[in-house]
Amino acid sequence: KQVVLKHGLDGLLSKVRHGAGAVSLFVGLRGTKEELGLKAQNCWTFTGNDHDAMFEEYTSRSPEDAGKSDIPLLFVSFPSAKDPSHEQRYPGKSTCVVITLCPYEWFEKWENERVMKRGQEYQALKMSLATRMWEQACRLYPHIKDRVEYFDMGTPITNKHYIGSPRGEIYGLDHNMARFQADVVIQLRSETPIPNLYLTGQDVSTSSFGGALYGSLFTANVVLNRNVFSDVINLRGMVAKNK
Repeated sequence: KQVVLKHGLDGLLSKVRHGAGAVSLFVGLRGTKEELGLKAQNCWTFTGNDHDAMFEEYTSRSPEDAGKSDIPLLFVSFPSAKDPSHEQRYPGKSTCVVITLCPYEWFEKWENERVMKRGQEYQALKMSLATRMWEQACRLYPHIKDRVEYFDMGTPITNKHYIGSPRGEIYGLDHNMARFQADVVIQLRSETPIPNLYLTGQDVSTSSFGGALYGSLFTANVVLNRNVFSDVINLRGMVAKNK
């Protein structure tokens, strides 16, 4: 806090907040991508059109009721179908991942417990959400329902433990309107007033893979004092010529 105040960052930090926590369901399947008809693609599925209202209702549920009705937002993908070497390394097997957002508060009381030692109540809550997520995913892909060989889920506190996200978020800072106001964007950049401290990734750009990639280029620009975007464009041209 003293460092924040010394360098005048308290104003910026008051205008941003943690993003939503996330749960990630990992499923191992029996069968190749050809046998299961899996494609190298991502699927975002919603239960309705009023996304704000649906998400507000969902996040206002108690932890006990979280998995009792449909979850309004799911991301479904098959990582093994995107990997050309997967069949050689794991013949006859495929993988699926299902992700959604959730309040960190649902799992917060277990944040200081040991990994794999968080007890039956934690496991029951985790599996109630996982079961609902899988049931919804299988409405889209009914042919994979009976092919499950592995089934486990990570929660926001899993994210905190393994990737250091303070509130279990996977998209960094919350992408609300305040975060994208001009005065915040001007301050939320790679170089900070603290010597040798740089920001990068989604927090200086926008969410997901593309945002993280551009955020890393912004930071490389500052650290190297070089226009790496020009380097990337030139490299693309060189690669195209050599094809």
